[in-house]
Amino acid sequence: MSQGSSSPYREFKEKLRTFANGQHGIRNPFVIAAVDPTVEHQTADRLETWADGLIESPETPDDMTVQPIWLDELLPMTDVYKLLVDLGTPLTGLDDDVSAGERIEETMQDQLAEELVQLLIEDEVCKKRLETQSHVVLLLNLGSLYPFTRASELLDELDRRNVKSTIGIPFPGDVVGGKLSFFGGKSRHYYPAHQIDGQIREVHLQR
Repeated sequence: MSQGSSSPYREFKEKLRTFANGQHGIRNPFVIAAVDPTVEHQTADRLETWADGLIESPETPDDMTVQPIWLDELLPMTDVYKLLVDLGTPLTGLDDDVSAGERIEETMQDQLAEELVQLLIEDEVCKKRLETQSHVVLLLNLGSLYPFTRASELLDELDRRNVKSTIGIPFPGDVVGGKLSFFGGKSRHYYPAHQIDGQIREVHLQR
């Protein structure tokens, strides 16, 4: 199947290119697209190919750069992840009704998005590019963070840090009534991101 204008996968890339060319978003140039969770990794691999400028349309102009960030690789680098791995067993001995799993989830939800964005700003993307809308940052394999943090928390933190780069997030979940549902959770609008209509599925990834 050829990729026409009706492909949400192609529309995702085209909207990223449009923002990178200078179009203004609601507040920041953020783009999010629902992806069938079964093809999240396949979609990420294809987007990496696009970032490398290889056999993926639409072509990127010379003044536009695309940088994939693999969230599943960034996660183990965070202090909160390392701390909770170390403290996972002792957490079961605390005197209350909260399970170790619930305590870990609450702690990670409070701190993980902040620390992931901090790592991205300090170690993954150079400062000059963070101030440039023509630089596209793809946040890939979001599903690896479930259930500890969500796209909305990452976008809020990027917004708070005044990141100017164009941000793209393939979102593993469904579109329910025009809203996005993360792994079957409560559906919501991901303001201030521009949301692509439809869900990226395997058929859209066929060359």
